[in-house]
Amino acid sequence: MEKKKRISRVVSRAALALTEGVFSHAVDMTLWVMAYFGELSMPFGTYGKSWRAITAADRFLQEVNYDVIKNAIITARRYGYLSKTTGRKSWPKITEAGKARLASVIPRYDAVRVWDGRLHLITYDIPEVRADDRYMLREYIKRIGCGRLQDSVWITPYNPIDLIRTFVQKRGLSGTIIVSDVGKDGAVGEEDVHALISRVYNLEALNDRYKTWLDETDDGVDHWAVVQFLSILKDDPQLPFAILPPAWKGDIAYVRVKPYFQNVANLLPTGGKLA
Repeated sequence: MEKKKRISRVVSRAALALTEGVFSHAVDMTLWVMAYFGELSMPFGTYGKSWRAITAADRFLQEVNYDVIKNAIITARRYGYLSKTTGRKSWPKITEAGKARLASVIPRYDAVRVWDGRLHLITYDIPEVRADDRYMLREYIKRIGCGRLQDSVWITPYNPIDLIRTFVQKRGLSGTIIVSDVGKDGAVGEEDVHALISRVYNLEALNDRYKTWLDETDDGVDHWAVVQFLSILKDDPQLPFAILPPAWKGDIAYVRVKPYFQNVANLLPTGGKLA
């Protein structure tokens, strides 16, 4: 019974990783699972490692929607993310292309956050006839770490001018977007920079997620706990340390999970880094 419970926890964590957005596609989750069972969790000799990996994966496949995983493996092989195997018990290995694919979806922790102390505002006025461009701009400025202050007004502590200029030129949006330097120790309205950043980026809720993760990993970190950490990190704008709340838990969580990043780094192309 206890063994079944452990298997169920692995499966539920895998599903959680997919639904929480660490992996947006079953292919990416499958690549991670293959690496987890095949490379990261087995510290014994080659034969024992191979046998234990195959057994664990077989159990996993019995508990998850088989067709989803099977199709994901087929797709991964077709794109060259997994090596083709011979024989039913042969264990597929992640190729360099597969490692590159994982590297593109795994968020990185930025341990060195250079900041000049300034805030920047992005404002735009894009006509309705170009609504698609307006939507793409919103998604883009979210992706580069900007926080929404109000409709068509975003804020960021990092100078976005070069990135925005490239986007404007590519989309032909000259004259519709303005980037303003608020200055050092800048504020908007009656809020100081700390209160403003905390509200815009919803740092309290994010900090609560880190605190929950820390509570749940008091007894140790396994590789699925690493995935759960990455699911939080993916939503973390990784703001300059100087403007984070004094009780910020993100850096504490990273210190705890950092030793396991050495293992996760095996998923990256040669020379790749997670932090």
